[in-house]
Amino acid sequence: MKVLKWIGIVLAVVVGGVIVAAAGLAIYGSVKFKPTYADRPLYPITADASPERIARGKYLMEEAILCTEACHSEFGKTLAGGAENINEGPVSFVFAASNITPEQNTGLGSWSDAEIARAIREGIDQDGVGLVIMPSYNYRALSDEDVAAVVGYLRDFEPVVNEVPAVDGNLVAKILLALGMFGPDPVGDPITEKQATPQQGTMENGAYMVSLGDCSACHKANLAGGVLPFSSPTDAPAANLTPGGELAFWTAEDFIQAVREGVHPGGRTLADGMPRYGTTDEDLTDIFNYLMSLPPLPTNE
Repeated sequence: MKVLKWIGIVLAVVVGGVIVAAAGLAIYGSVKFKPTYADRPLYPITADASPERIARGKYLMEEAILCTEACHSEFGKTLAGGAENINEGPVSFVFAASNITPEQNTGLGSWSDAEIARAIREGIDQDGVGLVIMPSYNYRALSDEDVAAVVGYLRDFEPVVNEVPAVDGNLVAKILLALGMFGPDPVGDPITEKQATPQQGTMENGAYMVSLGDCSACHKANLAGGVLPFSSPTDAPAANLTPGGELAFWTAEDFIQAVREGVHPGGRTLADGMPRYGTTDEDLTDIFNYLMSLPPLPTNE
C-alpha cells in the first residue's frame, strides 16, 4: 500500500508539473504576442524623395531586400500585402503581410516617415504594437540614410486599396512564436543614435548587405546553414555560408552567379527556396569577401 501511495504522489507531482508548465507556456505565448510599447520613442527620420535616393530605395527594396517579391507581394499585388490561413496539425495561424503602399486607409498613407522607419528597423507599428514575423532584427542594420531612401521609395509608390486582416493565431501558434520557432522576436532595442551607411568595397558593407538580405532566416544566425524548421525530408538543407562549407572552394564569380541566377558552380539549379537577388556585382563581392572572413564552422545539425 505504501508503494502505491508513493506512486500516486509521484504521478500527482508529474501531472501537476505538466499542468503548471502548460499554463506557463500559455501565459507566455499570450503575453509575447503583439506586445505594446506605449512609451517607445520615435527616432527622427524624414523620407528622402530626391531622385537619387528614391533610386537607392528602389534598389534596396527590389533587388537587395526583395520586398517587392517576398511577403508583401506574395498575393498578387505588389507591396499591397495579403493573408493566408495556415492549418497544420494543432497550429492554426493567419499569416498576414501588411499593405505597405501609400494608400491612406489600408496602407501606410496615414503613417509618419518616422513610424514607417521604426516598423522596418524596430518591429513596432504605428500604434506601438510589436509586429509578428517581420525580420526587423536584420533590417535594424539599415542606416539612417538608407531607411530614409526606402521610405522615400514607398511614398513614391502607386497607392493600392487592399484591406489586410490582422495577424492572428491559436494558442499553440502563439506559444511557438514566443519560443522562436518562426524566427527571432522582431522587436529590438530603440534606435537612439545615427547609423551610417558602410562604404562599398569593405567587409562592413558585406556584413551590412547580409543583414539586409535576411540571409540568417534560412542559413541560421551563425550562417552555417543546416536543416530548415518544418522542412520535409526531401528538402535540401540551407548551405553553410562560412568557410566551413563548400563556399571555401568557390570564387566571387561563382558566388555572384549562384545568388543572382540560382546556378551552382557545378551547373545544377539551386532550389526555388533560394531567392534570386539582383544585388550589384560590387555588393555581392563584398558579401562574398565578408563570408570568407568568417570562422569556418561545421554545418548546423
